[in-house]
Amino acid sequence: MSKIRFQVVYASGQDPEHPAEELNVHSPATEGWQSPRFCDYPQELGLFLLDTPCHLSRVQILSHQSKIATKVELFVGDGF
Repeated sequence: MSKIRFQVVYASGQDPEHPAEELNVHSPATEGWQSPRFCDYPQELGLFLLDTPCHLSRVQILSHQSKIATKVELFVGDGF
């Protein structure tokens, strides 16, 4: 199964050292996105899928061992 390419187009917040744009690059050196300290919740990320139309069958979310979300909601739309 191939990965679906995407681009981050919106982030409601981000840590200055871990901006949302880090999610656009997939490499061992990528540090990923983190919400800002003491932020308001929910935090939102908007992704633009570059390979459309596509069949989305699985989403993988990697969390830091001490920064694990208690809830994740996914919303999928067609267009803006």
